[in-house]
Amino acid sequence: MAPNTEPQLYNRARKAYSSLQRERLVADCQAYLPAVLDGCPKACKKEAVPASAKDAETIKGLFPHTYDTPAVEFERDVEGAADANQSPVKVGVVLSGGQAPGGHNVIAGIFDSVKRWHKDSAMIGFLDGPHGVFSGNFVEISSEIMDGFRNTGGFDMLGSGRHKIETEEQFQNSMTVCQAIGLDGLVVIGGDDSNTNGAVLAEYFKAHGCKTKVVGAPKTIDGDLKCPPHIPVSFGFDTACKTFAGLVGNISVDALSAQKYYHLVRLMGRSASNIALEVALLTRPNMCVLGEEVSRDKKSLKDITADLADMIEDRSKAGKDYGVIVLPEGLIEFIPEFNSLISEINDKLATPGVAPTEEGVLAVLSAENAESFRYLPTFIRMQLLLDRDPHGNVQVAKIETEKLLAATIAAELEARREKGSYKGHFSPQFHSYGYEGRAGLPTIFDASYCYALGATAANLICSNLTGLIASVKNLLAPVKEWHCGGVPITSLCVIERRKGKDKPVIRKALVELGGDLSAPFKAYEAIRGELRLTDAYSIPGPMQFDMDTCPASKDIPLTLQLELGRPLPLMAPKGSAENMGGFLYIPQTVESRSEMQQWRMARQRQLPGALSEFTISAVEVREGATTMCFEHEQVIRKYFPLVNQPLVDISASDAKRSAPEGQAVGIVFCGRQAPGCHDLLCGLVDMMCSSPRSKVLGFVGGTKGLFNKQSIELTPEICKAYRGTGGLELLGRTVDRIGNPEEIENARKACEELKLTGLVLVGGARTNTDAAYLAEHFRVAQVKTAVIGVPCGIEGSMVNEFVEASLGFDSAAKTMAQLVGNTAIDGSSARKYYYFMKLMDGSSTGGKTPSSHVALEAALQTKPNLLLLTEEVDEKRLSLREVVKDVADVVALRARDGKNFGTVLVAEGLLAAIPEFRSLIQELEALPMPSPVEKVLPELTQWSRALFQSLPDFIQQQLLLERQSNKVLQLSQLETERLMAWLVEDELKQRKKAGGYSGGFSPVCQFLGYQARCSMPSDFDSDYAYSLGGAAAVLATTGRTGYMAVVSDLSRPVREWRVGGAPLTAMLRVNQAPTPDEVRWPRPMLFAARVDLEGAAWRSWCQVREACARDELYENPGPIQFSGPSASIVSTTIATRFSYMLELERLRKHLDDVSSRCRPGCDPRLVRVATRSLATLNAILNELSEPLTAVPPSEGTK
Repeated sequence: MAPNTEPQLYNRARKAYSSLQRERLVADCQAYLPAVLDGCPKACKKEAVPASAKDAETIKGLFPHTYDTPAVEFERDVEGAADANQSPVKVGVVLSGGQAPGGHNVIAGIFDSVKRWHKDSAMIGFLDGPHGVFSGNFVEISSEIMDGFRNTGGFDMLGSGRHKIETEEQFQNSMTVCQAIGLDGLVVIGGDDSNTNGAVLAEYFKAHGCKTKVVGAPKTIDGDLKCPPHIPVSFGFDTACKTFAGLVGNISVDALSAQKYYHLVRLMGRSASNIALEVALLTRPNMCVLGEEVSRDKKSLKDITADLADMIEDRSKAGKDYGVIVLPEGLIEFIPEFNSLISEINDKLATPGVAPTEEGVLAVLSAENAESFRYLPTFIRMQLLLDRDPHGNVQVAKIETEKLLAATIAAELEARREKGSYKGHFSPQFHSYGYEGRAGLPTIFDASYCYALGATAANLICSNLTGLIASVKNLLAPVKEWHCGGVPITSLCVIERRKGKDKPVIRKALVELGGDLSAPFKAYEAIRGELRLTDAYSIPGPMQFDMDTCPASKDIPLTLQLELGRPLPLMAPKGSAENMGGFLYIPQTVESRSEMQQWRMARQRQLPGALSEFTISAVEVREGATTMCFEHEQVIRKYFPLVNQPLVDISASDAKRSAPEGQAVGIVFCGRQAPGCHDLLCGLVDMMCSSPRSKVLGFVGGTKGLFNKQSIELTPEICKAYRGTGGLELLGRTVDRIGNPEEIENARKACEELKLTGLVLVGGARTNTDAAYLAEHFRVAQVKTAVIGVPCGIEGSMVNEFVEASLGFDSAAKTMAQLVGNTAIDGSSARKYYYFMKLMDGSSTGGKTPSSHVALEAALQTKPNLLLLTEEVDEKRLSLREVVKDVADVVALRARDGKNFGTVLVAEGLLAAIPEFRSLIQELEALPMPSPVEKVLPELTQWSRALFQSLPDFIQQQLLLERQSNKVLQLSQLETERLMAWLVEDELKQRKKAGGYSGGFSPVCQFLGYQARCSMPSDFDSDYAYSLGGAAAVLATTGRTGYMAVVSDLSRPVREWRVGGAPLTAMLRVNQAPTPDEVRWPRPMLFAARVDLEGAAWRSWCQVREACARDELYENPGPIQFSGPSASIVSTTIATRFSYMLELERLRKHLDDVSSRCRPGCDPRLVRVATRSLATLNAILNELSEPLTAVPPSEGTK
């Protein structure tokens, strides 16, 4: 069929932008233009040296018309102006292969340069990859279109594809299209295979007399398209690595905070370990396994396992049963037995008649490879047989190497335990990062490098050159001093075997273990021995775009710096570890922090007016209105006789009061990790330091540290190294519980022996419930320690009438939103995947359904196609089948418009909201875990047993895992997103059979949580935490026991925030469905707040959800910014929250106004109107506040 030769109507313009995207859109791209390209540069010919002398003749025979093309370097035109006789050019561009950040800037560089060449030049964009070239699917790119994508991530401007131009018909059609359009040039933006294909196309065009010149731009996040000195790095590598490094850094802080998990992180990079090495150099994990080294040393799976087990055993002897291990995605291909196995599987499955089944493959494999195949766990064998990639190779990205290694490590450690050499605990957590790094906002380096590459490619075409790939060098210098030119692709080619045939390809750049480019490996090799046992983690933090004040924003890739001669920054010494009751205290120094962290520490915090001087003597503490119990006061009084405590207001005082002296306040991190907790410590310490001879004691190891009296004195000098850092690494945490009599007694002893004036407990609803009961216990026992609660938790559910935000929510939600935004844009670029993304959220408390604040906030910031919200499912009582149907309906709706891609957000607690699943979970929680399936099934009711047996094996196994410390199911361990994708896929298959669906459905599942909960805090969380710390100090030193530190009016500027305290008793509620151990009087608790389905945040989502389902309204909020306009933006959930305290103040003002206007002597009509109106209002209020009175047990039932 003849290809189309007419342009299509462009319909892929972005319809929405985040604040940071808008900032980046208007950033001046001319700042990224090397001076040599300013004007009309001259192309100076240089000799091109072939990459392989032995393959040179073969390659020359394959490219007879273009092989002798010289390399060129551009020199600046001294006149710097276009020749008046220059004719307009028409240039096409195609995005080929996987996404890489910066592609849009390559296009921008081409666009601006051809317009600079001649104002009437035109640009054509081919849609969805090389297929668009030979089918004639293209659009004309206007300034308006181009300006909507500058400095943004993804390939969604045109879309990409992995097709290749291979058959004679495809080559002929490509030429027909290019000739019909009148293209002077075509730029292929792609990786090694795509650029090789571009060279073949250039050869075909030249051989057939087609005027269209073909040049390339080096793209791949894997970093394996690198041909020094011409191509020092491929674009996208820097952004992807910095994205991954930020996540690995967060994971490292998480490991230090809990000290109980080994985090195994698999990073994208199939054929080379470049990403893994770059990330390892940036973050310094305990170990990074490099595939190239495994191959060189012929390490077997057993060898790798033994090495990792040695490290884990050695760390365990040092009291460290935690760590971080980084693995490259393609590691399995480098293991000798697997390399041989995969290679043979690739060849055999390319043979007609070989079925991709275990039986089919085993029948044709060699005996040695068949034995290796049988040795593998079943799940790995299945992954080796999944669909091939377009090159016919095993999809290594789908092989869960980290789980394979964890299984072999666990077995090895158990063998050592039996021998008595290992006595530790190995608990792995798995992370796989890839798609979230392919479409993010490009770093300053990638934005600049890409624009320069595009401008270089355009000038190659304008210089009438073909078969070259753009080359930009001298990258250590400022952008204006970069060198630009082109090198013939054929000179970079070698002969490799692909799909059973010898073909010319650009040699993949692996990690070099020796030679001229081995500096990165040598640098890592020099430090890795120390990294095995020490916790020398480096935290790069989120990418920044402030080129004026943030030095790290302009960093080029670290491996590139090393290759170009810069040394690796030295590791600063850290404090020695001290074992404190089984938990390690490992103090950090300012010098040990990363460049980003040190820059962040210098930020000047913003303070509420009430705390402007931040000294105890400069504040006034006043009692406000008396509080009341919302309901069940009779029940609450059974546990807390002194209810109806007043609110406390902390305000600035002109009259300095004398600060109490010799105070000691302790602090415990009870709840889970959250950004901002270290700034809370800073606020508490700084405020306490304003009181003479006062101190703060931090309990190391959370509640267990409190019980064991394991504390350190926190000083401003210690806290200085933790300003603006994430996680809980300074003090750590263990179990969120101070509940049983023994624990309460241990807490009392610690407080009395250490003579604590106050004890600050930091956490969510469970923590603050314990704080309320501990305060009451201390009151009765006449313990002088004031117990103060602080609202904290990334889930955002420790909110109520008095508390507007949970510390850490803003940062964690923004971090997860960045990853959702990256992934959604990736989906709209590739246009073939459905991303199911589960977001870590609130666990249930007191038998209530979990909350979904994080999922909702991420949806509001990114506009995915679908949000599965726990509260909505619970409110509507949706069954599992109904939820699946809703998702499938959206997929089918989009398929009708030819959109077989999308993004679905899944709240972590979704399954607990589905009635039949909730019943199953409740039954399982009553059984001891872990347990085997055969032992559990007889204990279940008929309905729950049927549901359990209908579930896929992976969910069954996850439901039976070990429980949390509070004995409830760990919802984070359930792959809810994978289950939903599995069920939706099955539903769509049924619809397809019935003829009701004809689209494609390829799901990719991800879980977001651990990589966000220890992120560096946003400006909001940093200021909020510091203010909460100051408030907690004031409450503790003034004896306000049983109070929570409160900062409100958070939607206003920081200086207008209100600071005070609210009694925990006013926040208590009673569960109307008592648990079995609550015989008659249910226990009052603070409950995790659920998403308000009548609140402003949910209404905002409801207003756009239908449009989001149909269209791509994706916004990418990008990484958290610490300076610039985007830094001050507060999460929508917080910014739109109803201000209870502000409304109460308005009410009091209205009542005061009525009293003022109805004084003796006023018009009698005013009195009558006011009296009647207030009487009516009181009648309405009585109706709304009918108490749900609990009746005490009768004598006969006692």
